[in-house]
Amino acid sequence: MTRAGWVDGERGTRARRAGRLAVLAGLAALACSLPSAPAQARTEAEVAAILADAQALYVRARAEAVLMCVDPNERGLFVSPAFFEAVDTPALSEAVFLTGDEAFEREYDRIAGLGQGEAWGPLPAPPKVRRVHDGERGGLDAGSCRACHFSGGTDGAGTLTQVGLFRGDGWHLSSATVRDAPHIMGAGYLAGLAAEITANLRDQVARLQASAEFSDAPIESTLRSHGLTFGRVVVSPDGVADLSGVEGVDPDLQVRPFGWKGRHAGLVALADEALQVHLGLQTTSRVQTFEGADDPAAWLGAGPFWDPDDDGAGYEGSNGQAMLLGAYMTQLGTPIFRPAADPRMALIQARGRALFDDIGCAACHTPELRLRDTQTTLHGLGEPAFTYGFDLAEVGQAPRPLRIDPGEGPDGQIPGGVPVFAFTDLKRHDLGPALAEPGPEAPPDGATPVPGAVWVTRPLWGLADTAPYLHDGRAPTVHDAIEWHGGEADDSRAAYRALAPEDQGALRVFLMSLTRRASLVVE
Repeated sequence: MTRAGWVDGERGTRARRAGRLAVLAGLAALACSLPSAPAQARTEAEVAAILADAQALYVRARAEAVLMCVDPNERGLFVSPAFFEAVDTPALSEAVFLTGDEAFEREYDRIAGLGQGEAWGPLPAPPKVRRVHDGERGGLDAGSCRACHFSGGTDGAGTLTQVGLFRGDGWHLSSATVRDAPHIMGAGYLAGLAAEITANLRDQVARLQASAEFSDAPIESTLRSHGLTFGRVVVSPDGVADLSGVEGVDPDLQVRPFGWKGRHAGLVALADEALQVHLGLQTTSRVQTFEGADDPAAWLGAGPFWDPDDDGAGYEGSNGQAMLLGAYMTQLGTPIFRPAADPRMALIQARGRALFDDIGCAACHTPELRLRDTQTTLHGLGEPAFTYGFDLAEVGQAPRPLRIDPGEGPDGQIPGGVPVFAFTDLKRHDLGPALAEPGPEAPPDGATPVPGAVWVTRPLWGLADTAPYLHDGRAPTVHDAIEWHGGEADDSRAAYRALAPEDQGALRVFLMSLTRRASLVVE
């Protein structure tokens, strides 16, 4: 079977033929457009425009050729690094997005490796469902990515019946960690913000360490980035940094915006984990990542080397599969704010927006963060190492944030970058005992385990279409979600309770304006 991304044989011939035809078509269009007599000579700008049209025709034909040479059944699983080399220009990013969309929507089967462990009989019998996950190996609780990301629209959230039962014993509901599936719209902008903040924080510490050797006493400084504070760091003259005063992130200063506890920093690793724990699809990169772990069987299973999850199917996905899904999620558009059409309701919305700030919600659900650079580079997992880069300002799907100049802010400075209205500070906060889980959760990259009561501030954009709420879907309404807040949110919850009923309603009306753009879905 020809693997996706490897353009060879008959398919390679088709691709090259399509490319040549595109060039000939472009040259033909150019020849027909150019004047036949000097008196009709076109300007340099007109000729440049004609050449640009010809080039665009070639680029689109090349994108179609790339898709042609990859069988539809292979696009979802066998996309290799060579695929990303073939689409290395911004104009071809559409091919990546469309291919990723197919992989996200595809219903997988046992032939493709769906499931883990012994199945109900030989192939092609259905795989055994494991609704409660078996530790870090996961289970089989879905047949596709869209199965749990469709409530409210494509790439949306999950319903209450679609919660994930993570890290259990494989059988008992009481052993599992319950997680509601969030929507994934705008995820690429959150990943970009997280990367920028991480780099900024680490750079601050590095500069303090460089300065400390010229000081006779420890240097103490507050870590700040993108208008947020992350606690304090103390650097001794020998360059050792004391990061015990850091707040909201791990001592490694890595911002991890994905997962309710802050489990992943990027979307490629998130996709690679999700393929296994939800679908039982073990990619080459997943196996390479954990085959050297202290207990690889706990992550992969105890099957033979060619089939660690022992489901009878080997080589269930290449190391380009997670990159494909990561690129797709990165390019997704963002949710929107929908102002009320009725002037009276618009006034209520405005009142609710002001109350959002007044009672302290914005202290954690920061309305706006600025993304300095929309250029994105995703790093593949496993070997061989490969990357895929693009500019969200050029290839991000609509709706997408725009770089604007809004004038001076409250501090007298003109903010730079692209405004991302996600309503989050991307930090972890203690939300009190009512929302606490029995034990900590350890991120898969070996970072410090996150205590049971600590959660990453969830972005509020898209809130109106993502009920139920909170990490386990326990809150059917926004009012219930607010009432469950505690810990660092105690004061805000108390202020909400003290509001008059009509003001509470105004706040909720504003929150329900954080929605998504309507789109037509044909099933």
